[in-house]
Amino acid sequence: MIIQISFITFNAYGNNILSIIERVVKMKRRRELIKFFAIAIGFTWLFWIPDGLAKRGVLPDTIWTSFAYLGAWGPLLAVVYLVAREEGLDGIKGLVKKGTDYKFGKGWWAVVLLLLPALIVISYIISISIEGVVPPSPAEGLYWFLPVIFFIVLFTSGPFQEEFGWRGYALPRLQNMYSPFVSTLILGFIWAVWHLPQFLVPHEKTGMFYITPVWSFILTVMAGAFVFTWVYNHTNGSILAALLLHTQNNLFYWIFPVTYTNTGYLWLLGLSMMVAAVVVLADRKIFFKKPPQTVNEYEEIHTGG
Repeated sequence: MIIQISFITFNAYGNNILSIIERVVKMKRRRELIKFFAIAIGFTWLFWIPDGLAKRGVLPDTIWTSFAYLGAWGPLLAVVYLVAREEGLDGIKGLVKKGTDYKFGKGWWAVVLLLLPALIVISYIISISIEGVVPPSPAEGLYWFLPVIFFIVLFTSGPFQEEFGWRGYALPRLQNMYSPFVSTLILGFIWAVWHLPQFLVPHEKTGMFYITPVWSFILTVMAGAFVFTWVYNHTNGSILAALLLHTQNNLFYWIFPVTYTNTGYLWLLGLSMMVAAVVVLADRKIFFKKPPQTVNEYEEIHTGG
């Protein structure tokens, strides 16, 4: 009897210890994410907000406006700093490995290279058919150089600067705390908000992504985030897949300037939301999967075990 009571007491004590450890681990995960988002957004906005205000004539040009292009590097800077601090050189090597992981199915290569461009092209065709006006494409006369331009977009137009952070760092950590569905809502919203200082820039001076209403931009980005999560979770967490998905999206925006039409952004928003809904419903077992409940489950997923 005494032994049984002692066992029960020890078992309860052990469960309390595990519960405390799990709470500590969850707090640590939240701190990691808060640090990442704070550094990524803080660094970016440090350059982009003064730049936007200067282009509106509110502020004089300063060093922050002269080097506004550096703002895009906020997510990459944040992830390199935090991973190096948390995991050292092995963590950086792990990121590089994920960023060069091309070993995913041919079907996913098709999704990565064709899905988002298809949405842009369809939206563009519908809008110019209805409006009867074809806006000039910035790519006119440069089609022979598209293979080179692809890599320029990859390394200088957002994908390289962002995806190691959004999908390489934030998404897996969010999914260790929440379902992929909730994780995508959180990340998609933050990803969209990160861009908001670009809307301070007057339309005639800004990029084609930022001449639509803010609300439609946020919703389109959030819808697109579900495609990124879907691809990420089916390519073994390949950051390369996210890089290529992002690059194709930005490249085809440039080739087919859907936002230069009057209604193109609405068609694109509608199609993006439809695809997001289809992806979530078709893959609902993954999207609504519960996050790891114990420390051991977390460590197993986090380390790829």
